[in-house]
Amino acid sequence: APERVPGRKRAAARRLAAAAGAWFYPLSAKGGAGGSGAPRLDALDAPRWVASIQIVCYHMYEKSQYVPGFARYATWMATWTQLFFLLSGFVLAYAELSKPPKTGGARPSLLRYVRRRLTVIYPAFFLSLLLKVAASPAKTAFEWSMLPLHVLLLQSWFPICQEDGGSVSCSPWLFNGESWFLSVLLLFWLFLRPLAELFRRRSACFCAATMTLCWAFSLVFHFMGHGNRLAELFGCTGKLCPIMIMVAIRSGPLGYVHVFVAGVAAARLFMLLAMVDAETSGPVEPTTRRVALRDDGGPFFLRYGCVFGYALYAVLLFAATNLIDPFYYFFHNGGMLPVMLLVLLGAAIGRDPLTVWVFRSKPMLVLGRISYMQYLMQHVLQGWIRQNFGWKDNGGIQAAFVPCLLLFSYCCQRWVEKPYTEY
Repeated sequence: APERVPGRKRAAARRLAAAAGAWFYPLSAKGGAGGSGAPRLDALDAPRWVASIQIVCYHMYEKSQYVPGFARYATWMATWTQLFFLLSGFVLAYAELSKPPKTGGARPSLLRYVRRRLTVIYPAFFLSLLLKVAASPAKTAFEWSMLPLHVLLLQSWFPICQEDGGSVSCSPWLFNGESWFLSVLLLFWLFLRPLAELFRRRSACFCAATMTLCWAFSLVFHFMGHGNRLAELFGCTGKLCPIMIMVAIRSGPLGYVHVFVAGVAAARLFMLLAMVDAETSGPVEPTTRRVALRDDGGPFFLRYGCVFGYALYAVLLFAATNLIDPFYYFFHNGGMLPVMLLVLLGAAIGRDPLTVWVFRSKPMLVLGRISYMQYLMQHVLQGWIRQNFGWKDNGGIQAAFVPCLLLFSYCCQRWVEKPYTEY
């Protein structure tokens, strides 16, 4: 009997390790499969959180005296907003393309389709707007007049600005200014299904060419926005017109429509290169009823897309740091597409080491779920902290901000957004 004790201890240790592994990697048992439907791409939430936290750090610490040297790299982090448009186009197009097209009464109306999309995002948005208005009410008639547009998520469809006393206020950045991207997404969703049908029968070459052209199109914004070239072309000499042009590019549909289209094209490319017909094991066809991930995971470069994508980003961040200033509009409005497409496709395929060991872990899955809430609540929480505890000269508060934001976002997502969405 004494000789069996070490064996029992080893068995208990193995069971404990297996239980810990099952908790830390809850998706390992099912491998990301989606049952009888299309495979669920669970790992895509984690890159969204990585993008979100970078933008938070850019907003909060770019000018902080307690993080010397950070401002040099912070502007690169601001470019990750475009991932939200790329990811939305990819995920929604994948949902459409992974099943045969619906016709007649089986096809949801546009109103119903948009309503389903809003059910996911509107609770978090409205909560952030409500808290922001309660904590920092509008101060001018113009700001109050823009509030209905914010409630309806229409604030970014047009660059509505007003100059008052030497300062310019613009609708997309009023109240909770971070929510402007949701307004732009709402407009893009109106055209998602026609776009998906356009790409349903397209080849891999066509999709790759489309993504390349979308990336090249980003140069247009460099020539339009850098140095106020477009304002000079129009003869704008005042303060209001250049700012309206800048807002239209940086916070409006014009500046990101090509990024959204690239996401739709990437969804079709992903299905052609990394998926097969689940019933025939052949290539995915427009009439395919069920799809499955390829056994080999697809092309090597895409299989390890997260590693290659983030490595390329690290090169830009640390070796080409100064490149962001003269080409800010290019990188901010689509110039980062090669980096983000690699990350997106690598996470979707699910074979990348970063995806397997990091993005599919339970902590990253939880962080991925709160990424939108975290993004929307950043200035809501920071404004309350600044009013009650100070901010600029309080290093301890700045250091504690990110953990507090994570906790606050988790509570809002767990007890406000999730119950409403499930209801």
